Amino acid sequence: MPSKYGVRIYAMPDSDIILIKQTVKRPESLRYVVDALEGGTHREAHINVDDTAGITDAVRQALRGELRVR
Repeated sequence: MPSKYGVRIYAMPDSDIILIKQTVKRPESLRYVVDALEGGTHREAHINVDDTAGITDAVRQALRGELRVR
């Protein structure tokens, strides 16, 4: 069974930016964890809260397991 992907969204304090992180649930795990690249960098995007298209695109990418660091 392949990995399943999800997304976490955080409001950044005192900012108009939201943080979108890709999560992954591997077949051998019971939980979703933040997905990281080999160097330890999380798959995440910082997007303005008013950028509806950017937010939608980042969430879609994360759910597919395709979110790139931006």
